[in-house]
Amino acid sequence: MERGEIVLLLKDIGYRPRHFKFTVSPEEMDYDGEYSVVSDARILVTVARTDTGYRLKVEGEVRVRFVCSRCLDEYEEDFVFEDENLLRRGRYEGGISLKDEDVESIFIEKDEIDLLPIIREIFISQLPINPLCSPDCRGLCPVCGLKLEAGVTHEHDHRSDTRKLGVILQAALKEGGKK
Repeated sequence: MERGEIVLLLKDIGYRPRHFKFTVSPEEMDYDGEYSVVSDARILVTVARTDTGYRLKVEGEVRVRFVCSRCLDEYEEDFVFEDENLLRRGRYEGGISLKDEDVESIFIEKDEIDLLPIIREIFISQLPINPLCSPDCRGLCPVCGLKLEAGVTHEHDHRSDTRKLGVILQAALKEGGKK
């Protein structure tokens, strides 16, 4: 069942913070990047009127399947994301240079806002660039490609025919494509 949008009516929001809890399905998260969203996202939105607009805080937690950037193993983790923005009326008219308040502002034209695109943007912007299955992951052996395990000795006999990629590439460059 596709919800499609989560609309917040701002005219009902006063200076006292209001909290809204809901879930967003993996389909509604609409993320098709290199990782997979594997559970509903639990979302808490806090919003309050300010003198210049509305303060909007989004906090979320969702289970994500990552690929370790060192050993290439898939692993799942509860991923927490959070951001706070100022909702301001009108359009951005600051030109090329941005002020601090412009960077953290979302400009609105109506008394209602769809939260789903904001939730998606916060989630995607905070995904790790190089996720690790564990902080002490040793990655893959550069010679044979096997996963290096902590506490396990992994050596190669340098007298064997097993050669490093650099040696192979260097030989190819010396030949220069000659047949």
